[in-house]
Amino acid sequence: MKPKQPLSLADHRLLDLVWSAEPISSPHLCKLAEETLGWKRTTTYTVIKRLCDKGCLKNEATIVTSLVDKATVQQADGQEVLQRSFGGSLPNFLAAFLRAGSVSDQEAAEIEKMLEEYKQSH
Repeated sequence: MKPKQPLSLADHRLLDLVWSAEPISSPHLCKLAEETLGWKRTTTYTVIKRLCDKGCLKNEATIVTSLVDKATVQQADGQEVLQRSFGGSLPNFLAAFLRAGSVSDQEAAEIEKMLEEYKQSH
């Protein structure tokens, strides 16, 4: 299931904690967020509620579980960035990285391999 709304950096940070420890009690999640993110309990509960409203988390009987997986969130984020910043054009997105010289030879080889696998499967 795709998130209902775009996710903030805080949303992502809390989701990462949930994915690494779920199912997790909300008090334990608050403690974990305090230790790893420096958040106060109230901040964590605010973000939990926001993620529940966005359809990403479920907080039932103080047990927090995810309703979306990491790959789905990453895909939705990628599509949002692609649409917002590059008019939905994947070639324009890749060209921006290539012009900046921020793609290593290894990354270029991985991208070529992904494209070949995609072409073979479609």
